[in-house]
Amino acid sequence: MPRRPKARASSKGAETRERIHTAALSLFRKKGFDATTMRDVAAAAGVALGAAYYYFPSKESLVLAYYERTHAQSTAQAEAVFATSADVRVRLGAAFHAKLDVLARDRKLLSALFRSIADPAAVASIFGEHTHTIRQDSIDLFDRAIAPAPELDTLDGAAREVLVLALWSLHMGVILYFIHDASPKQQRTRALVDRSLDLVVTLLPLAPGLFPMFGHAIGTILAEAGLMTRPHRVERAPP
Repeated sequence: MPRRPKARASSKGAETRERIHTAALSLFRKKGFDATTMRDVAAAAGVALGAAYYYFPSKESLVLAYYERTHAQSTAQAEAVFATSADVRVRLGAAFHAKLDVLARDRKLLSALFRSIADPAAVASIFGEHTHTIRQDSIDLFDRAIAPAPELDTLDGAAREVLVLALWSLHMGVILYFIHDASPKQQRTRALVDRSLDLVVTLLPLAPGLFPMFGHAIGTILAEAGLMTRPHRVERAPP
């Protein structure tokens, strides 16, 4: 019996947090990130300013929560495909397109946030320490996507990480293009993804021969940039 009030309080807190976050995203989409204040967010959510700051200490923390939400949604969508297919082309397509599906309504928002997204010194930067966990989870998703490829079995951990980072970097470039793609329903971005991945899977069998020659140098460059984190290996998925 004593636990029930706690559960209700916890549920109410989660609902309040969600209401604040939803209100903030709506304002960011309408007014832009820079023009929106925490006072605006609190008013839109129907809470006191102090309550808004209790759940989100800053506007940047609202953006970080947005990253977490969209990452969780796109990962779940991709993993659902991974569970049904060992075809690497299908799995990579799922990883790329799932992210675009989730971000489709937020191109204007992402464009407004781009200055912070790209600035390594910004709290909300995708290259900053505050987004390290999300960034690494996103990189790991591409590792899982190529896990069934038998031609990659001979790659050592460091070489594999370089390959996975290359895929993640391609995905980041696609998102940048997607934000500014004015074609109907961003069809150009979708075509860019599909044609790029067709080329990628064609080149994958060459990876074991190429990475011994170039992998160490590329790995050193990525390590100096703070992107190489640890050697890792994902076991092959069952067929």
